[in-house]
This record gives sequence, C-alpha cells and structure tokens, in this order.
Amino acid sequence: MTTCVMATLAVLTAGVASAAPNALAATDAAARAATWLEGQPITGLPAGQQADVMVALRLTGTSARDLTSRRRALARTAPGYAKSAGASAKVVLGAVAAGANPRRLGGVDYLARIAGTRRGAGRYGTTAFDQALAMLAMRAAAGRVPRAAARTLIGLRSGPGWNLALTSAEEPDIDSTALAIVALRAAGTSCRSSAITGARRWIARQRVAGGWTAYSGSPPSANSTALVARSDIACGARATRALALLRSLQQRSGAIAFTRRQPESRLLATTESVPALAGVSLAQGLRAD
Repeated sequence: MTTCVMATLAVLTAGVASAAPNALAATDAAARAATWLEGQPITGLPAGQQADVMVALRLTGTSARDLTSRRRALARTAPGYAKSAGASAKVVLGAVAAGANPRRLGGVDYLARIAGTRRGAGRYGTTAFDQALAMLAMRAAAGRVPRAAARTLIGLRSGPGWNLALTSAEEPDIDSTALAIVALRAAGTSCRSSAITGARRWIARQRVAGGWTAYSGSPPSANSTALVARSDIACGARATRALALLRSLQQRSGAIAFTRRQPESRLLATTESVPALAGVSLAQGLRAD
C-alpha cells in the first residue's frame, strides 16, 4: 500500500477508536481499492474513466500534485469526450480533484460546456445522469447549485423516484433515484423533504440479497449498491448494509467486482465504490459528508 494511501487511512481513522467496526473496515476497503487504482494506466485511459479514477484517488488521500500526470492526460482527451452534460461534469470533477480550474483545463471551459446543455430553467442535458452529475460538478467547482436545478429535478420524478429518461412514462430505477438524492442534497434539499423521504423508502424496499441492482432478477451489483450507499451517506445514514455488500465484492487485489459471479468492469465498479467506502457522497463536493 502506498505511503499516501496509508497516511490518509491514518487520518480517516484517527480519533475514532470507538467507531463501529464496519466504519473502520469500509475505510480500509477504500484504501485497498485506491492502491489498486493507482496501478491503472495513465495514458490510454478514456477521459470519463480517468476522471473517475482521479476523484477516487483524491478522496483516499492522493495529493493534487500527485495527480498531475493524470490531469494532463485528462486535458488531452476530455475535449472530444465532454459532449454531454454528464460527460462534461465528470471532467469538472476530475479537474477539481487534481486542484485544477475546470474553466481552464487545457484551455477549455467545462463548466461552460455544462451550461451550454441547459434546457430551460435548471434542466441540464437529457438524462438523470446528465442532470445529477451536472449538479454535483457545480457543487464541487463553485460551491453551490442553482435552486432551479433542484426544483426541476424534483418535478421530473416518476412516482417515488426517478428514471434515466426523466419521464413519468417509465418506472423509477435504482441508479437514477439514488444519484438524484445525492444531487438534491448537493443543492441543499432537506432529507426530510417529501421527494427525498419517498425516494429513500422506495429504495429500501428494492433491496435484494443484501444489496441493490439496476436489473430486475439479477444479483446485487457494486455499482448500484454504491450509489445507494452514497444516497444514505448524503442523508447522514451509516449505509451499513450497502457497505457490507461492497466489502464482500472486494477481491484480494483491492479491486471491486461488479457482482460475486461477474467481475465485469472492475475499474468501473471500483471507482463507483470508493466514494461510498470512503464515506463521501459528493453532495458536499470532494469533502467528507
């Protein structure tokens, strides 16, 4: 395990001798996952994945300076990738993680790219991930989210939650609903609001085999369960069950598998899982909740 990850682990666990064992285990799991991520290539990594890796590493103690090489690689590949609100938002989060100005990353203003996807008051892009990631990016980069974005997102619910298309014609799904909760928290929406309380109750009823999945009839996945954990963390909950599932999917290398029987993209599953394991929802930017 690298020195920077070990140092951060010490900071995260200092003064919490009385903390619940699961909290310490989750912190250790985040550090192990970060060690695996540090071994991932810098060149050749797609911009979205590069940004996700940068965020995960920053949350587990890698300094902004130590992300310089990844920042330069991101600056080279991001212009062709950031064509949507969600993609531009990922680049913004990666830039913030590296201590860079997302308005001048490689000479490109990625916050302006997000703004360029705005459709009416507070609507960004076309999907739930466009809207939610745009809100999280603005929170991380500017410290605030326009109130219109939260009002618009609340108005796009489908029953108790949200779906990818943000239409009332489709049923809610786990991933969109969990991420929407985090985005609303980034905008300052109370966890006691009817939109969030109703969504959290619905999510709780969807738990299967100790976790959550985006696919009906499938075993719980790291990706969906991590988003649920982040929605819990955003509301001050401990996310005990979700974090336990994520820990159970961690391999000896430190990587997180998609499901117990299907590793799938371990890189995606690991970058999705690290924020939750580190106790960060991103509703407060790149700070612990």
